[in-house]
Amino acid sequence: MAGVHKMMPKSFYCLLFTAFCLLLEAYPPGWSDDILLTPEDMKVRMQPDVDVDGFNNVWAVWDSGSWVSGTAEILYSKRDSVGGCLIPETDVSNNTSFSHLPRVAVDASNNVQFIWRDASPQGDGVWHAKLANDGSIIVPSHLAVSGAGGGSSTLLPEMVINKYKEICIIWDEEPSGYNQMNFTKLDSMGNPIITRRVSPAGVLSFWPGIGVDSFGNNHLGYRTNKTSTDSLAYTKLDKDGNFLIDYKALDAGLLPTIIADRSQNIHMVYPHQTGYGWVINYLKLNQNGNIIIGPKTLYEFEYCGIPHMAMDSLQYLHIVWEDQTASGTFPIYYTKIDTLGNFAIPPMQVVYPPYTPGGGLPRIAVDRNNRLHLIWVDGRIDPNTTDIFYKRGENEQTVKELERLKAQNQPKISVFPNPFTTETKIAFSLSQETEKGKIEIFDILGRKVKEFSHLTNCQLSITWQGDDNVGNRLPSGIYFICLSVSKSNQSAPVVLLR
Repeated sequence: MAGVHKMMPKSFYCLLFTAFCLLLEAYPPGWSDDILLTPEDMKVRMQPDVDVDGFNNVWAVWDSGSWVSGTAEILYSKRDSVGGCLIPETDVSNNTSFSHLPRVAVDASNNVQFIWRDASPQGDGVWHAKLANDGSIIVPSHLAVSGAGGGSSTLLPEMVINKYKEICIIWDEEPSGYNQMNFTKLDSMGNPIITRRVSPAGVLSFWPGIGVDSFGNNHLGYRTNKTSTDSLAYTKLDKDGNFLIDYKALDAGLLPTIIADRSQNIHMVYPHQTGYGWVINYLKLNQNGNIIIGPKTLYEFEYCGIPHMAMDSLQYLHIVWEDQTASGTFPIYYTKIDTLGNFAIPPMQVVYPPYTPGGGLPRIAVDRNNRLHLIWVDGRIDPNTTDIFYKRGENEQTVKELERLKAQNQPKISVFPNPFTTETKIAFSLSQETEKGKIEIFDILGRKVKEFSHLTNCQLSITWQGDDNVGNRLPSGIYFICLSVSKSNQSAPVVLLR
């Protein structure tokens, strides 16, 4: 054993400690415990959203009801900056129909604007309500825009508020046999100013996103079947709804989150299906809709996790998404990138299995102190219901942040699923396109059991089936996967269960 001990690097013992922390499912530094926002009853709550006001209070919204009964409500809660309850779960829709798929945004006057999908004379339209910051009603629940429902879409609307306190919405309907994407602008009282179709005529369009820049221009993303393969389409409108860019195909993605930075460049994050699963991709566009950076893959996984993104005052992008484990749980992942798409914080779990069975759908907001506020759907209390949970992240901009930025060009490695029984996928990235690397796998005694050589950035991932270099099945235990590139290396523990 003395020889084994001598050959072990210092980092090995750090990795061993990390592995045991992984097994204990400890919370990551800087993140609070999970806080339940909803009563423990038998209601099914879904489709959460979150925003913060100028006092760093948190406004969360979700729907609750049944597709079978055809009734649902839009419910909200106001929380302080650490999740303490200021207004408990309260109905804002106040009707007996099927109110669902809500969104919330706080305007510059700290009033709170809600939209959701609900019945109209022709089909599902867009409804609206407005509250003062104390929760009193300014504009009661009302139909803002009538619509013909949505056929091939999830009916998801997305909303932003521009500098004129106008409510800009992208949503869909199916008025004439195909699903079209619409843009609507409401005034601050929820009265329609503009409604127009923005997707190409006769083209199936669905799964939208919207962002607004400081000029009041609207940047719209949605999926279409206009090309031979379904593509992520981009449309740009001015503040009056006039086309600046009619249609541009960007990538094969959907459900984009869109944010403009101070330089008026546009950042998009979206899921994209590949031949081996799904990835979270990042794009950066200029005001002409031309791609500056990307598509750049931030994370690779097997299930389509819907990402969401917020930007802090230092222009860092905070991104969350759901993953899916073999047991059917949905751990929540988080990463932080700069406006060049470089990692400030690499992808990490912030909500662990066995939590979030049947859950996911994370949404994130950043307050004026650059703290993070995350909510999601979670089924941990009862397998027949889902609830809304919240947690806060500190997002400290300190010496630790500088250390992360210094390390952003280091090679990166991640493993999924972990633990695994038959095979696991090892995803990696190298700091330069022309670099080559190798992956070595060690057992808990430091013996090398497997090696993959001559890796490049073109591969993105490899699959390990829990075998050694001659094909023998390895026993259950903790193993360490080490990526070596030039003078740098990164490692990750993995648990094999037979």
